Amino acid sequence: MKRTDAEVYKCPACTLPFILNESESRNDDIIEGYLVCSNNHKFVIKEGIPDFTWPKNLAIIDQETKQLYDKLADDYEKFASFPFQTFREKEEEVREKMTDKLNLSPSNVVLEVGGGDGRAAIHIINRIPEGQLYFQELSSSFMSKAFYRLETYTDKIHFSIANASYLSFSDNYFDAAFHFGGINTFAEIKRCLQELARVVKPGGKVVVGDEGIGPWLRNTEFGKIMINSNPLIGYVAPVEMLPVEARNVKVEWILMGAFFLIEFIVGDSEPNANYHIPIPSERGGSHWSRYYGNLEGISDEGKKLAQAARAKTGKSMHDWLDQVVKDAAKNELDK
Repeated sequence: MKRTDAEVYKCPACTLPFILNESESRNDDIIEGYLVCSNNHKFVIKEGIPDFTWPKNLAIIDQETKQLYDKLADDYEKFASFPFQTFREKEEEVREKMTDKLNLSPSNVVLEVGGGDGRAAIHIINRIPEGQLYFQELSSSFMSKAFYRLETYTDKIHFSIANASYLSFSDNYFDAAFHFGGINTFAEIKRCLQELARVVKPGGKVVVGDEGIGPWLRNTEFGKIMINSNPLIGYVAPVEMLPVEARNVKVEWILMGAFFLIEFIVGDSEPNANYHIPIPSERGGSHWSRYYGNLEGISDEGKKLAQAARAKTGKSMHDWLDQVVKDAAKNELDK
């Protein structure tokens, strides 16, 4: 871990700053030590890599996934290429196209979560020769694989072990964030997507993908065969879990439609439309007044009389009714 990263990383439990306590260092690299926040949440640095796993006691599915990946790490090469072979695609071409969606510039600072053995990170780091990549993975065995694969880029890559649903960074720190191939097994998918939107700057890009067959293929022979071999392919793209900050959302199904890819631009809040613009119709009013301006309903006879009176004035129903209510209220209050 770089010494300067002690200022970049924030507590994944409470997002407070850290204090660095080092026990072994080499120049500006921290080899052993720990980071602690003022709430006394403590995270160990071992062999140069901080472990931000939170909660300390992982949810059952996260713990099981971590243990599975730790076991698969040594033989992962044959598993990683298998989907691309199955769907008759070239892995490097698919990964390049996914990286394209991040809209990266040379000096960008990028986050990859659930980065596995680092095979996607190579495509990202080559797009940001003047930038930095923060690489996080929950499995320590996969992290070792990634560190070995990416060792020639270690001056530009910052490695840490972490749960992707509890990110160790401040708000609006990154220009883009990426994850592919694991979110289906996360215990807190919605929180992960919210966290990615939190740490990416407004206007930045988030791209997330995993197994999840297109709905039009689910009941085909192709779909049934694929889901039978890999039940994760039966998962549904978690569009309903996207954060309210998501803008220009695009959902694409790749690898013959067996994997989903969600991309969105990060906004600074939920959408804020022009609610108060007058609606050019006989009913009139605005989006805001139609939603928040409702009064108690009137009788059928009262409605007919109101519609006739409004038509005679040429006003919209909103303008006519608003004036009638105001006049009646003032007369009553002046008595």
